[in-house]
Amino acid sequence: MNGADQHKEEVLERLKTVFESSGKSSRAFSKSIGLKPTSFHKVLTGTAGLTIPLANSIELNHGFRSEWLLSGNGKMKVNKHNQLSPLERCLLEVSLSSIQKWHLLEILIIEKINKRISDQFWGTLRDDSNLQSGEDSRTTAYNNLEQITKVFRELREEEKACLENQDLIGQKIFTQLTQALLLAAFYGEEWDSIKNNCEEYHALETDGNLKDFEKLLAYINELLSEIDS
Repeated sequence: MNGADQHKEEVLERLKTVFESSGKSSRAFSKSIGLKPTSFHKVLTGTAGLTIPLANSIELNHGFRSEWLLSGNGKMKVNKHNQLSPLERCLLEVSLSSIQKWHLLEILIIEKINKRISDQFWGTLRDDSNLQSGEDSRTTAYNNLEQITKVFRELREEEKACLENQDLIGQKIFTQLTQALLLAAFYGEEWDSIKNNCEEYHALETDGNLKDFEKLLAYINELLSEIDS
């Protein structure tokens, strides 16, 4: 067993310790941390990895430190929420909501891109006092941002149309595409190193929709690279 496999086994053992100590059924435990029972089963059996957001959810809801879960370092338990202010606890619980988290993630992505555009604009003015050049670059960047938001908007519209037509298979496809694209857009250059631990990405592999995902992601990345250029 190599080092990576041993680390994976150790993480699984710590996760099993948390699960068994909860006294909950697999279904109840998965619900408590915002996962579907099938998704939790994949994590518990090692098919899917324990991600940082999931470890944070376990810390929030069961009091086992995420750092300990992921690395084995530090104390095993904390008093529930003892390191969070009321506002931080509220924001974390909202961010883990299965209903709202994808909408919030899209908003966060847009905010990050807006900040990049703003930083670049003011940076251009500092390095080059040509206001028109900065304005032109900013206009182009905002046009690119609009194209990125259009991708997600159109995916939502397709998902809604499938739902209205009772096409559950089509709805599932567009839901999976949207979720995986949001994660990939958020993580940017980190995506390749973490996608194998992402259940949303594995869902695309299983259902044969990777080609559409890669095409859309390449388009988004091209738009982002133009913003950064």
